[in-house]
Amino acid sequence: MTRDEIDALFARHAAAEHEKDVDAIMDTLAEGVEHEVVGDPRGVLTDREAIVQRYLELFDGLTEDKLESTRRYYGDDFFVDESHWYGRATGMFMGIPGGNRPVDFRILHVCDLRDGRMSREQVWLDMAAIMQQLAPAQ
Repeated sequence: MTRDEIDALFARHAAAEHEKDVDAIMDTLAEGVEHEVVGDPRGVLTDREAIVQRYLELFDGLTEDKLESTRRYYGDDFFVDESHWYGRATGMFMGIPGGNRPVDFRILHVCDLRDGRMSREQVWLDMAAIMQQLAPAQ
């Protein structure tokens, strides 16, 4: 894929996440995709229904205001996107009650590509920043 094609694919994926459109998200993922949110005890998911469930839980816990990409690295069949996420923790997020509080954090997507789609999506979240912002008041 060219850089423009990669950018368009990730823009489509990010827009679908922002709109909480699971069907559109899944359309950006290749058959046999490996999906991982580092720190999620379920680990790497390959079952499409389990991936859909992961996204639905994410959408129950977070509402995105914006995602700002800060850097992107490209390879022949992969890309790495560094971004900053801004929004609200409206429910449970990674086992932490959000209480509808604002939260922002760095996020890293490491993605392999096949046939114009993501064949692996590994997501790294700045959990230290998230925990500091969502920690119960002392």
